Amino acid sequence: MILDVTSVSLCTSSNSSGDNYKPYILIGTAYSYPDEDEPSQGRVLVVECNSGESSNLKSDSEDEMVTRCVRHVTQMPTRGGVYSITPFYGGTVMITVNSKTHLCKLSLGDNEIGELKLVGAGHHGHMISLYCKSLAGERSSDGGSSSGKQLAIVGDLMRSISLVEYLPKHQVIEELARDYNANFCTSIEMLTDNIYLGSENFANLFVLRHNADAPSEEARVRLDTIGEYHLGEMVNTMKLGSLVMPSNAGGSSSTKSDTKSKSDKSSFEGNAIEVAVGSQTLFGTVDGTIGSIMGLGGSTFAFLGCVQRAIFAVVRPVGDLSHERHRHYEADGRVRPSRGFIDGDLVECFLDLNRPTMERIVKWMNDDGRWRIRDDGSGVSGQSQQNLMDTEEDDSSDSPAQNNLSVEDVLTAVEEISMLH
Repeated sequence: MILDVTSVSLCTSSNSSGDNYKPYILIGTAYSYPDEDEPSQGRVLVVECNSGESSNLKSDSEDEMVTRCVRHVTQMPTRGGVYSITPFYGGTVMITVNSKTHLCKLSLGDNEIGELKLVGAGHHGHMISLYCKSLAGERSSDGGSSSGKQLAIVGDLMRSISLVEYLPKHQVIEELARDYNANFCTSIEMLTDNIYLGSENFANLFVLRHNADAPSEEARVRLDTIGEYHLGEMVNTMKLGSLVMPSNAGGSSSTKSDTKSKSDKSSFEGNAIEVAVGSQTLFGTVDGTIGSIMGLGGSTFAFLGCVQRAIFAVVRPVGDLSHERHRHYEADGRVRPSRGFIDGDLVECFLDLNRPTMERIVKWMNDDGRWRIRDDGSGVSGQSQQNLMDTEEDDSSDSPAQNNLSVEDVLTAVEEISMLH
């Protein structure tokens, strides 16, 4: 049976002029026997699909037709089911086979006969390694991550997410950190080198962060939970990307991956809210829902969080059912308030409200004042609100009335968010 199918660019040869890359389709399979709880055999199939070449179907005719063909390049037997395949650095791929994580590389002979081989020693330390993801497909094939390390994350059936690093010098895969919560992963995605998104079987989403610069070893080997959210549907796939084509036209929205390049102060000049968006991830659920998760800059997160709280306070929910309580993270008897997430569907409901209700929401936001706070999703607990406010000298001469939001300011920002997915 087929467990995973991935399109990758593999390095076929290296010479003085550089590495040669070709696109392939890799298929992870497993042999399913009725007397086995877990598959003991599987294969990785390497298939090449040509891009389409013109060929004459008839010698006496000028008509040409584009033909496509699929060629089986090679296969590699494995001692278990190949649950996941992901592109990795240097034209290699990372695969998970039962509880093991391996690195593979393709080599082609003169006659185009290929051979897929395991590289170095794999990593053993999971129950069942269902998923693996890296950022190699989003970056240069050789450059590694922004820190120079070749990183990937592995999602386990029971042991949540762990961060692994491949060391080319020693040809080994080592575990750097892991999440010690017992999350039954259903899908994972690597947003940045140190931010990871996951979903689990209780229909929740969670976000982890690796603090590589922590002073203690105990903190460096632990992935900290910085976001929790109850989606209400079980997610079974995630993929970096967007349903909206990026636009180079002018506008106030920003979709750069490094949102810190823009100062928080510039996001509120003249009360024109600038929507700063980082990573964009698509997800699919078992119920057939397709959704989008967008990373937000600190000021944008604070503004949308204030909109969300204002809607909670002003708009009466149907049946007096608490929407905020519905989004609480709940798993195995653990119930915690949602944090690190903004409910985009709820925020966009602002566009459907009547004008008087909009004015009441904006008035609540101005009275609250926390839309000006630089918030990274962890809230303002333990910190002085004054330290998080925009307190530049240029703003000291402005009157409170000039700093207040208007309905048009909020409408413009929410409309920009709605056009990003």
